[in-house]
Parts: sequence; structure tokens; C-alpha cells
Amino acid sequence: MNLLPSIKDSRGRESRTLLFVALAAIVLIYKFSVASLTIFGLSFPAMSATEFGIAFGAVLAIWLGREWTEKSK
Repeated sequence: MNLLPSIKDSRGRESRTLLFVALAAIVLIYKFSVASLTIFGLSFPAMSATEFGIAFGAVLAIWLGREWTEKSK
């Protein structure tokens, strides 16, 4: 039984890594958009564009590393 859904990659195969990358990207974009806001007394910590870029690059490196290893097989 597969509890974790997966997204199909460009080759048509199911990819859990791509699902992780997509979810992490969505979370990072959300975190960057609400950074430094205070809503109903809840304060979100600041996040600079440099921190966002480094985090987003790290997430993309996971996906690119997978694609590179798949391509070299």
C-alpha cells in the first residue's frame, strides 16, 4: 500500500523525490511571502532574499542530483 502520493517525472515514471521538491518549494515560497508579518499577534521571523535563494537552491540540488544520477545510468 502506497501512503505517499507521487508525481510523474518527464520520463513518465513516478517520482517521490519530485513530490518532495514541489512541496518544499511551496513551503519556501509561502515562508518567504509571510516573512516579517504579524497576523493576529503571531509574528513570522524575517527571511532575506539571500536565505531564500540558498534554501531554494539546496532543494533544487536534490532534484538535479537525482536527475543527473538517473541520466548517467
